[in-house]
Amino acid sequence: MPSLDDIMDKIHSLGEKISEEIIGQVPTLADYFTVVDAVWKELQLGEGSLYQTIVNNMQDNSKNPEIQLDATVRQGNDICPQETAFQTARRKKMKKAFAKFIGVHESEVHESDIPVVALAGSGGGYRAMISSLGYMTGAKKAGLFDCSMYIAGVSGSCWMIAQYFTLGQRSFVKTLDHLKLSLDIPIAHYPSFVDTMLTNPGAAQLILEGVVQKYSKNRVLTLVDAFGTVLASRLLIHRENDGDNSEWVDPLDFKLSQQSRWTNYGDQPLPIYTVVSHVLPGSMAERIKEGDFIVEDDVAQDDEVHYYQWFEMTPYEFGSEETCAWIPTWAFGRRFVGGKSIERTPETNLAILLGTFGSAFTATLADYYKEVKPIMTKTLSDSMDAYIEEYLDGMSLIHPLSPTCFPNPIYKLPNPAPEAEAFSHRKNIYLNDAGMDNNLPIYPLLRPGRDVDVVVAFDSSADIESVPWFEKADEYVKRRGIERWPPISKARAEQLAKQEGGPPRKMTHVEIFHGIVADDRDADHVVTTENNSSPSTTLSSEPSAPGSGSSRSLQAHPITLIYFPLIPNVEYQGDFNPATEPFCSTFNFEVKRDQVALLAGLGEKNFSSGLEDVKKVLKDTWLRKKAERLEREKQERKLRKMANTPEADGQKS
Repeated sequence: MPSLDDIMDKIHSLGEKISEEIIGQVPTLADYFTVVDAVWKELQLGEGSLYQTIVNNMQDNSKNPEIQLDATVRQGNDICPQETAFQTARRKKMKKAFAKFIGVHESEVHESDIPVVALAGSGGGYRAMISSLGYMTGAKKAGLFDCSMYIAGVSGSCWMIAQYFTLGQRSFVKTLDHLKLSLDIPIAHYPSFVDTMLTNPGAAQLILEGVVQKYSKNRVLTLVDAFGTVLASRLLIHRENDGDNSEWVDPLDFKLSQQSRWTNYGDQPLPIYTVVSHVLPGSMAERIKEGDFIVEDDVAQDDEVHYYQWFEMTPYEFGSEETCAWIPTWAFGRRFVGGKSIERTPETNLAILLGTFGSAFTATLADYYKEVKPIMTKTLSDSMDAYIEEYLDGMSLIHPLSPTCFPNPIYKLPNPAPEAEAFSHRKNIYLNDAGMDNNLPIYPLLRPGRDVDVVVAFDSSADIESVPWFEKADEYVKRRGIERWPPISKARAEQLAKQEGGPPRKMTHVEIFHGIVADDRDADHVVTTENNSSPSTTLSSEPSAPGSGSSRSLQAHPITLIYFPLIPNVEYQGDFNPATEPFCSTFNFEVKRDQVALLAGLGEKNFSSGLEDVKKVLKDTWLRKKAERLEREKQERKLRKMANTPEADGQKS
């Protein structure tokens, strides 16, 4: 591997070349630091200052009732009781909507047969936020949204979900209207940020509460926190469109746990937000000076490989399946020792979380290149590819900007799970945008107890035709021993990329991958869908017929992935291609109203192109689950009958 000095020299040269190409399209560090400076000037530390007002409010239990409670770590990977109750309530609410969606009478639908559907939005900054909103709008209009159990996101899709549940008032139409009003000013335009702070003191207090809370508790403040603060001033404040320039905000909107108001009774899908922690090889501590690029807490003690550890946050809990440890969402940000919180601080402000969910600018250098490549000229990108290839390993380890930092909830946790042993020695955790590992929020949807049957993924990734999300997911499920996920390995992807005796396969607006339940995940093969006139692709082993009585299929239902890539649609502004439009760059934070409508409209149109495929998958899955339930009930009746025979009674006596 090249030395660190070699890597840094090459990176400096590469940075100059890329900067010349994308100047004016990606906010500079100077832009962000200007905003940070504006934040601190407005706070004006001291008695009677905005800072002191916020600190006083933090101690008001009428505003922050959670400060009256202590929190403990819940160990194990069972779904928490609140989510279990949500599932029961949601099934009841979904029954009528599901029957209507697949075209059957409600009386034909048994609640336990309804497929568990998860809608998954990718990362990709404003591009993902807007296009995933378009896809969700299409899903809502078609009726799919109302029969979905979960809605999960990475990065920009997390921003969309957060706005939908807050000032969007659970309406995609209102959320879209808000985006049209809020995104046409660059995020780094600090005069507009300061104007918001001065003209709306109530909103200013809520927006700045996150950084004040961290500062007042001597937490590590990073650029991510400042970014989240400014981002919230754009995304979490409602702006009227009737000539009245007034702005309003609901204080409860800044507490993610309060989104449970809309899920407790099953009225909405459960939102799942995702982040990752980058665990680096132990040798990195020796190769990089302390404080330059990594911190000691990020270093694996006994491992020479680097990996990303996934964390999820719902209105109920924060934690990781890989650490087998969970805390209430309202307690995230507190210090824990030995499995118990040692302080009573307010819930971490949603502004800070928005920055954390979408902190793509803390990516590794390799990720930076991947994101900006689509907006570079072909000549430059071609010349850079070989350059990058030589130094890829080193560039995949270095974060030029620090991720955001929080206290580790499982610090000194007694009797941690084996997978959490090393993690429990870390006083802090550094969290990144989950798109650094996989730009689709697949892993939380595979948790036992959620029992997801169908994942509908809306992928707005950069350079979408070459993304490795499927291969990464396949590696994950093999490591975790998950059988139900479609086995989409690299070899299988290569098979899909070619047609029999024909040209390379082009991506279509919807592609379908069926999971299998098999001992050998590499034993399956690609098959075509019989009598299918749609453009979708099916990847599958031959599934068991419904009612076949296979004990294995009864115990582990295969998962189906319905994949919607964000690609041009000739039936909708045929020449519009998000991959080549500068305003669709991951690092662009200025989108005009007509551009918001254009991008959201593409997502909605692409969903409608695959709607019939979605209906077919859900109906087929429902029929399979129904057949399996009837078979189980038949076997149970048979066993009961046998237990009540005279012979059985004689054996008992």
